[in-house]
Amino acid sequence: MNAVMEAIVGRRSIRQFEDKEIDNETIENIIKAARFAPSADNRQPWRFIVIKNREVIRRLAEEVKKTMHKILKRRLTLKFSIKELKDWQQRQFIKAVLSQKKDFIFFDAPLLIFIISEKGIFNRESCACAAQNMMLYAHSCGLGSCWIGFAHSLNYNKAFRKEFGLEKEQFIASAIIFGYPKNIPKAPLRKIEADVMKWIE
Repeated sequence: MNAVMEAIVGRRSIRQFEDKEIDNETIENIIKAARFAPSADNRQPWRFIVIKNREVIRRLAEEVKKTMHKILKRRLTLKFSIKELKDWQQRQFIKAVLSQKKDFIFFDAPLLIFIISEKGIFNRESCACAAQNMMLYAHSCGLGSCWIGFAHSLNYNKAFRKEFGLEKEQFIASAIIFGYPKNIPKAPLRKIEADVMKWIE
C-alpha cells in the first residue's frame, strides 16, 4: 500500500487521549489539509474555529448536553425536528450519553475544531471532504481524531452562536476532536467487495 492508502486503512475514531498538547504548527497543517480539499465550484465554503482551551471545550460539552435535553423534550413541536429522534432506540442511546458525568461529548480532548459553513448547494459535502482531509492528515502525524455528531446541536444554541459569531445563514458543518491516542482500537470488520460494489463494464 502507498502512504495515502495506509492512512485511510489505518485511521480509527479515537475517544481516549493522552494528556498532551498539540503544537500550533501541527494544527495549522491540519487546517491546511482542510483548505486543500475539493469543493463545489471551488467555493471553499469553510471557516474554522480552533479551540485549545480545555475549560472552553468542557463548557461546550455541557452546552451540548443542555441543548440536546431541550431538543429531546420538544422534538415533536420544534421547527427543526430531527428525523433520527423519531427512533426510540436512538433516543434511549442519546439519553444514556447525556446522563454521564464524564465528558462523553468531547472526551476531554485537547483540541476541538469546528468547520463552519453557510447555506448553499453542496456546501455540506464540500465541508465533509475538508473534515476527512483533516482526520487523515492528523492520523499521518500520530494523532487521533473523531467527528462528534452531538456537537451539531449547538447550531440551535443561541448563546453559542453569539459567542462564536455565527451569522444567521452559518452553521456547524463538522466538529472534530484531536489528540494523541491512548490506544488505537483494532479495525472493525468491513463488508466484502461483493456486498458493496457493482461492476458495469
